[in-house]
Amino acid sequence: MELSHTAEFVGSYQKSTRTSLKSIFRVTMLATAALLCAAALAQAQTVTTIYNFAGNGISGATPWYVTLVQGTNGNLYGTTYNGGKNLFGTVFNVTTSGAEKLIYSFKGGTTDGANPTGGLTLGTDGNFYGTTQQGGIKSMGTIFKITPTGTLTILHNFNAFIDGAFPWGAPILASDGNFYGTTSGGGINGHGIVYKITSAGTFTEIYKFDVTHGFSPIAPPTQGTDGFLYIPVFEGGTSYCGTILKMSTSGVLNNTYDFPCGSGGSFPIGPLVQASNGNFYSTTQDGGTNGEGVIYQVTPSLAVTVLHSFGATFGDGTFPGAGLLLATDGNYYGSTSDGGGNGDGTLFNTTTSGTYTGLYSFNNTANLTQTSPLAPPVQATNGILYGVTEFGGASNDGTVYSLNMGLAPFVNMALFTAKVGNTVTILGTHLTGTTEVTFNGSAANFTVLSGTHLTATVPSGATTGPIQVTTPLAILQSRKNFVVKP
Repeated sequence: MELSHTAEFVGSYQKSTRTSLKSIFRVTMLATAALLCAAALAQAQTVTTIYNFAGNGISGATPWYVTLVQGTNGNLYGTTYNGGKNLFGTVFNVTTSGAEKLIYSFKGGTTDGANPTGGLTLGTDGNFYGTTQQGGIKSMGTIFKITPTGTLTILHNFNAFIDGAFPWGAPILASDGNFYGTTSGGGINGHGIVYKITSAGTFTEIYKFDVTHGFSPIAPPTQGTDGFLYIPVFEGGTSYCGTILKMSTSGVLNNTYDFPCGSGGSFPIGPLVQASNGNFYSTTQDGGTNGEGVIYQVTPSLAVTVLHSFGATFGDGTFPGAGLLLATDGNYYGSTSDGGGNGDGTLFNTTTSGTYTGLYSFNNTANLTQTSPLAPPVQATNGILYGVTEFGGASNDGTVYSLNMGLAPFVNMALFTAKVGNTVTILGTHLTGTTEVTFNGSAANFTVLSGTHLTATVPSGATTGPIQVTTPLAILQSRKNFVVKP
């Protein structure tokens, strides 16, 4: 039954693929001298495990497709698919030094969600928004809001006979202040939907997927600077290898792209991320010249170029995780769930022109550290990258890791757009004692609330451009340009 088993199919497919490939991979690698060189190169960067999930009732287990998100208190927040007090998954936070706190355990059943996937989105109100794949009134998933301290509110219960079912990830916050997301089921013949929801829970279905234009989306939308939503869709299209849709926030299709399978890539599961050049970048789970996934670029007109095919050499990663992180150095960072020097996955980066570098090979066999990262890391405002792995650690329930690429601290926001006169929240580090905040050179009134966040009023005369925060330790630039609404 396609409606109820989309999530299970993808997860089971990937887990069985990883298991079988790792067995073959290790035997082959041990007999190949080329592996040693590849592994040595991959270990050029240091990855540090800062927390091990335990799955013992006081911890979560197996974070699925989770990219962490930073809160106003400076901590990193995420979800786990399993574990917690009721074994239905958790919401947790972890400090950048590795002190973890379980802030919510899902109960399952009809009054709560179960098995969250894909992490959380920070709202402008300082709360987090996410979804569960299961649970809710119809056991078809929920959308929830949760405070930084763990007070959870169910905003919507999915019902495939009315709207969607089985969402894979958190909705995104768009420039109109609403959240937009996808479900892998529900809609016409169970093919999934695109929805809009407010922070108060007003829900609107804006698009139903179909086989022709793609179905069973895993990735959430991405809003481009042109205001359109761009959505990679896992299956369907002319070759049944997935599509990319471009649509308005009212759900009107503007353009479509069909993945061709083979060397052109197939089965996209990660969202798109737009670079300063206007193009978007992401990964496909399969396809490419080696059948093990690709990195691709797509223009706003949906012209796609493959930049890298995984698995081309010994030690390269295979089967990339759900998308990419655009870091402040202008490079994209990502992970693969398999491959590398030990078959346990990798971290890599790539330039927008396609120069690919393997950064690290995970190795669970030797030291019970991390294995199988399923999503890209996040860059915290201290400049360091943090991510999670599905497995690994002392209990093999997953880990939280850090990767220091030597990038400078910066300031961040939940939403990089507002009108003159609006008050916005800015996240950073060591903000106590801040002496100036400017919006593209225009000085703003501001209030420092803690060492990790402040509020500022968009000043009269402000124009689109970077935010700059002057602290006693450094002058911090914003991660990207702030757009002043007319």
